[in-house]
Amino acid sequence: MTSLSTTIARFVVPPGRWLAGAFALSLALSLAMPTSALGAEPHRIVLLGARWCAPCMAEYANLPALVRAAAPDRVVLAWIDRPIAVPAGLQGQVDSLPAPAARALAEHELGVGFGLPAALAPGRGCPPWRGPLHPTDLATWRSHCAGAAH
Repeated sequence: MTSLSTTIARFVVPPGRWLAGAFALSLALSLAMPTSALGAEPHRIVLLGARWCAPCMAEYANLPALVRAAAPDRVVLAWIDRPIAVPAGLQGQVDSLPAPAARALAEHELGVGFGLPAALAPGRGCPPWRGPLHPTDLATWRSHCAGAAH
């Protein structure tokens, strides 16, 4: 069973069921969009990846350092082939999107034939980050965001 929990709601997809089409995209965009304008939560950094993507798995292996460097932003794992487990030490600090929602988000934001890995900062005016996102890259990427407080 795929489960997605946020501070607002818990979304469960039973085994054998898939989200598709507009609903998957709507879910992906709503969960990836920041609510910090209300002061309730930090911005999000969405990491798009897949298990078959070696650079994505290297980025995943470096997730603890990336989460520390991303603070106060929250990291969202959006693996397009199937969700990847949040490491035990990072549970409660990292969210995960269902694979169909991750695919819909990637196609919407990056276009068909998008490359992996990539990162998004929804709602901040940041261009997509193409390639593995390293902790040392965050300051550079944030400097390219349009008018967002970093």
